[in-house]
Amino acid sequence: MEFKNLKDKVIWITGSGRGIGRASALALAAEGARIVVSARTQKEIDEVAAEIHAKSGNALALQCDVSDKAQIAALINKVKKKWGAVDILINNAGIGIFKKLINTTEQDWDSMMDINLKSAFLCSHAVLQDMIDKGSGHIINVVSVAGKQPYYNCGGYCASKYGLLGFTDVLRMETRKHGIKVTAFLPGATDTVIWGNAHVDRTKMMKPDQVAECLVTICAGDGRSMTEEVVLRPAEGDL
Repeated sequence: MEFKNLKDKVIWITGSGRGIGRASALALAAEGARIVVSARTQKEIDEVAAEIHAKSGNALALQCDVSDKAQIAALINKVKKKWGAVDILINNAGIGIFKKLINTTEQDWDSMMDINLKSAFLCSHAVLQDMIDKGSGHIINVVSVAGKQPYYNCGGYCASKYGLLGFTDVLRMETRKHGIKVTAFLPGATDTVIWGNAHVDRTKMMKPDQVAECLVTICAGDGRSMTEEVVLRPAEGDL
């Protein structure tokens, strides 16, 4: 399917060096969007950008720790100098540390809150004024179904994702009048490196490409409606 309204849109995808972010960067670039690929690992985002360029797409690889306000500001300045303001922000960066709460350390907790929740606030804050000024924009927060239901050994992760869903709902309320769309995207179990050494059956999980296909459709949308929330689950149900 071709979405002509995505051509030349400036789309920033956080955590796009691998997994869902990488698949989404490739899929959106194929639709003609200009992709800002960002993550903490330069090598990964360079590889994604190179793959996009090899297919005659447009990509800008910028290393960024999205829990750091100064690094976010530097990224925004570079993007605006090259392409102008961000049209669509996809807050995708996330980490998972899966332990019982009794075994979860303060560092574990802070890391998940910083990357899964605080980063969405900081990145959204960084693009909001430009979106308000032009009366349009779209912010998509990749929440996970763990933002709506609890999972064993996922106390810190669920807390960060429940918080992200609440943040998304309030952001939508506050920005709708400015013509800005805000979508909560809640994919279920997806086969990515976030699982680490967790003992889970990956054969029933969705693949990043499947999740990216849905994300492209959300980005395309139409000018007359807002997709507020999308839940995507594996056909056989979640873990």
